[in-house]
Formats: sequence, structure tokens, C-alpha cells
Amino acid sequence: MTNNAPFAQPTSASVALRIRTLRKARGWTLHDVENRSSGSIKAVVMGSYERGSRALSLARSIEIAELFGIPIANLLGDFSRTDAVNPETLTIDQRRLGELVKSDPDVKITTLQSFISAIAARRSDWNGEVLTLRASDFDTLTLVFAITLPELKAWLTEKRLALISLK
Repeated sequence: MTNNAPFAQPTSASVALRIRTLRKARGWTLHDVENRSSGSIKAVVMGSYERGSRALSLARSIEIAELFGIPIANLLGDFSRTDAVNPETLTIDQRRLGELVKSDPDVKITTLQSFISAIAARRSDWNGEVLTLRASDFDTLTLVFAITLPELKAWLTEKRLALISLK
């Protein structure tokens, strides 16, 4: 049988990576997952899912998607709003962002400022000049802004916040 599908099916490894990426993007530990699920998803079990050493049932997949607040399709393979396949980084000009917060009424600017500040605090990065965003950060921003990764990159370029050329 010939596969003519214009898309690739998810693999166990890609779903495992997606689960870990979603958890880490939220800054949650495995124990946080257990607490946030009221003990329904044990930390050790979540770790097994993330390593791909334990099979996910449909019911558990739905439960995990609900925990992360995403559609199940996004958990299993609709990666159109993430950079899971081609992780890259980019550097945000925090000085420029600070200027925009004062002059641009776009709510996305203040949301991005809050996000960048939270990442800087989590990473203990206090230089205040630039901050490198990672693939998991892109994922979070596309979810927060409800836009695709190409739209996010275009917006960052338009606002002159990216210090490197984006693909």
C-alpha cells in the first residue's frame, strides 16, 4: 500500500517529546503535574510517558490535553503552532521591547514583556539587554497569542524585536 498522505503521522517518540515540551514550557515539574491533576497523573507515570516507555491510552491522552489546556489533536500531532520539528533559538532585544511597552498600545507587547520578565527571572538572567528564546518558549507564545509560529516570527520581525534573521 502506497502512502500518499500529505502529512506525517505522529510517533510515540514525537508525542512523548511533545508532552515533555508542553510541561517544561509551563515551568512545571513532574510533581507539579501530579498536584495539578489532583493525583490523577502520578509524577512517575508522567515521566514514563515523556520517555516513551509507557503507552498512552486515549482516555489518558485526553486527560493530559485537558491538563495543558490544549486540543487533543495538538497533543498528538497537530504541530502547526509549534517548533517541535525544527527547534531553534532567537534573541529578543529587551531594550527595544521596553521602548515599545511605553509607546505601542498593542496588548501583545505588554504580554510579551511579562513573559520575557518571567523567563529572565526563572533563568536568573538579569542583564536586561537581550534574552534568548528557545523552542519551548515559541510554543508557549504561539499558544498565548493564538497564532502560528510563522505569524509569531513575522510579528517579532515587524516590531524589530528579533536580533537575528528568522526563517
